[in-house]
Amino acid sequence: MDGDAVIWMILSMLGAALIAGGIVAYRRSRRTGVRAFGATALTAGVVMWAIVLVTIPLSSTQHGSPEPTLHYQEHTLSEED
Repeated sequence: MDGDAVIWMILSMLGAALIAGGIVAYRRSRRTGVRAFGATALTAGVVMWAIVLVTIPLSSTQHGSPEPTLHYQEHTLSEED
């Protein structure tokens, strides 16, 4: 497995956990410190997902370009041509 894929998986899982935990902490608490921590966790999770979405490639090629395939057609001239 590619090292980049491992980083994307870690960032996406940690980001999702921070988003969920940040929402729960922000909505369930009345204390300002916990609410600030929840908002910060939510923002950090969104930033992690933004990093993943911006850096993940849309397509990739394996081992360079494929070898070209040549097709030959033999044409013979007939007496009628």
